[in-house]
Amino acid sequence: MIDLHIHTVRSDGDFTVEEILKKAQGKNLDIISITDHNNIRAYDDLKLLDVSKLYNGNIITGTELEFVYNGRLFDMLGYGFDVEKLKETEIIKKGYEHSTIEGQTQILNFLKSVCDELGIKYDSDLKIPTPNYMANDVLIDNILEYPENKEILDKMGISDRSSFYRKHFCEVTSPFYYDQTAGKEDIFYVTSKIHEAGGKCFLAHPFVYHLDNIEEIMNIFVSYGIIDGIECFHRKHSKEQIEYLCRYCDKNNLLKSGGSDFHIESHCLGYANKGNVSIPNDLVDDWIDAFIKYNDIKRY
Repeated sequence: MIDLHIHTVRSDGDFTVEEILKKAQGKNLDIISITDHNNIRAYDDLKLLDVSKLYNGNIITGTELEFVYNGRLFDMLGYGFDVEKLKETEIIKKGYEHSTIEGQTQILNFLKSVCDELGIKYDSDLKIPTPNYMANDVLIDNILEYPENKEILDKMGISDRSSFYRKHFCEVTSPFYYDQTAGKEDIFYVTSKIHEAGGKCFLAHPFVYHLDNIEEIMNIFVSYGIIDGIECFHRKHSKEQIEYLCRYCDKNNLLKSGGSDFHIESHCLGYANKGNVSIPNDLVDDWIDAFIKYNDIKRY
């Protein structure tokens, strides 16, 4: 099995790089990639570890970079790039600065005000504990703990972090909407920087955006000739969606990738479809070896 979409405490994951390596070893994963949001600090952490004592599989460099299209945020997964080259881009230099405690506290206060208007309960002392915590995750984790919120949340289709983030925090029609697009780059900038650093670009989790016109959007991205592939296997993708995306990639001569989008323990490292489908090695046979064999990046 493989998992090419993993987050650590360097962005919004619950586990350190060392803990991720131990978990990957415990799951017998053959290939992994740490893909923190808008930064690659995990690869500096790897240099400080004796990786061979923690994990005996292969590691390829990865990151998940935000970009804006048509006023909406999307994510691009970059793989196999040269870390030092990508560090020179502005998007990486900024790192994860939007997750500072001060910045996230401002967002959390806005979300609290919406809860007050809707009659949703939350802890009176709720705050951002550390810089790697996102305000939307802090709020949703807390309000889900209150049974008296269930009726309101059910009506709004809010059941977990993902449904809150995609259907409300990122959705302009929701009272919880918070505009995160200011200062964000477009798809051309993001893909060009990954390619300039020697990497490949994969559109992340197409069906997670909950868009009725996602095929039309994918067709537009493909027409630009700047993406190399699509993340087909994902924790939130159904079996039917996985099969559809694999067919789409074959039809459009695109590469395939897959990952759990692991943040917390329940996300099932190495599995897609809510832990029901393992992510197979042969999914990436046509491109992964080039990065492992020729770029000499499988060991730190």
